[in-house]
Amino acid sequence: MEENEKKVFEPVSDMPEQEHEEPDCDATTDEEVLKGARRNMLLGLLWCVGGLAFTFLSYYLTEAGGRYVIATGAIVWGAIQALNGLTAYVRIMRARGENAACKKAIVTAVCTALAIAGAGYQSWRMVQAEDTPLIDHEQPYDCPELGIRFTVPTGFTAITTEHTEETDSTYAVYRIRTFSPSCEIYINGVSGLGESVGEDFDSVDDIAGFLNARAERFFPDGQWIENKIEEINGIRFLKHVGHFEPNSTTTTYHTWHNGLLLSFNFETSNKGGASKETEAFLQTLETY
Repeated sequence: MEENEKKVFEPVSDMPEQEHEEPDCDATTDEEVLKGARRNMLLGLLWCVGGLAFTFLSYYLTEAGGRYVIATGAIVWGAIQALNGLTAYVRIMRARGENAACKKAIVTAVCTALAIAGAGYQSWRMVQAEDTPLIDHEQPYDCPELGIRFTVPTGFTAITTEHTEETDSTYAVYRIRTFSPSCEIYINGVSGLGESVGEDFDSVDDIAGFLNARAERFFPDGQWIENKIEEINGIRFLKHVGHFEPNSTTTTYHTWHNGLLLSFNFETSNKGGASKETEAFLQTLETY
């Protein structure tokens, strides 16, 4: 009796093994890094802005002489986190050859940093009056160098003065400065202006064109409010009003006296123009 032989299938050793394609991990990793970079930039920006907002709010809600909080940790940590995110983002985009996106991100970051720095400076300038003693009485002041006398209202710092000699590229300038938590007063007396342009000026009307052109260069577009001749306490002024910073108003009164260009500058932390301190100061101003 013949036995039936069953053929058993045996794998052939020389059959090629099927290759399995591995997924591209680099692309996945890059997308994860980009996602994390965007998140860090956004969160860092929020920390910075939130820290500044908290500082402003703490200062405004604090009663006179009280304590306020400066959120330094939030601001610094937010800046570091945003910078780390920006660095990672730029590195990935440069590796991909997307230089336009890199430039756009860098420009946006620089503009944002400047805006935050400006807000920080404004905060510092407003709170510095808290650290400088304020005078609890009026300050009469006589300045023979400029031929003027005036009285600074109560609640300002002690008056400081500075004199800069004329050089080949600058005029001689005498400066007077004082400030309160809501208003900064700084006075500039400039000599030699008439000689430099070869003109013999008699009043501020003679140099109104020059001063208007200079003011237009300094005030940003769209931030120009007012420009007119005004007489206060018998003195004829050219008045300029505008915004150098978003949340403050700069009011300047120019006059010409004894061959000097006198500029009375008032920086107030509001957008409504000159403050009551400005008006009180100008009503006391005399020339001799």
